[in-house]
Amino acid sequence: MIVKWTPAWYELDQSIVVGDIDVFYLSKDRCYFYNGFMGNNDCEIKAEILSIRHPELGDVKGIIAIGLCYSIYLSDGNEIIVEAEEYPGYIEGYKYAIKEVKEWDFDVQIKIIEETELTSAKRAQALTPNEKKYIARERIKRYKYLLDLTDAVWDR
Repeated sequence: MIVKWTPAWYELDQSIVVGDIDVFYLSKDRCYFYNGFMGNNDCEIKAEILSIRHPELGDVKGIIAIGLCYSIYLSDGNEIIVEAEEYPGYIEGYKYAIKEVKEWDFDVQIKIIEETELTSAKRAQALTPNEKKYIARERIKRYKYLLDLTDAVWDR
């Protein structure tokens, strides 16, 4: 199944990494990854990220949407840092052939493992603050492993 990942920026997006199996939130029609704060307009699934593709950037290994800048890891090993707060979509540094991306829509192939009856708001209510912190730490460890990173700038 192909689902669109389109950023809302401002740390309102879900991180996705090829090979990751996790809980994700999709729009009710299951066409898009849900953006924004927790709510009741989404649906929770457990899925595996099989591939991420962008029309200009090509194959992508992962998108880390943590902090004021997003990191996009390309399949060739390069990392693109994209401003997500003051100038959303601005590529920092211009070390790459692509200096500007026209649209930030990614096609993400997923394999749904399980569909739950929960929304992001219901899931958040069910977790304690310590459980939320633990889940966030474990995700970051998994992202580093899947992206083969040893020293990521988005440590928390």
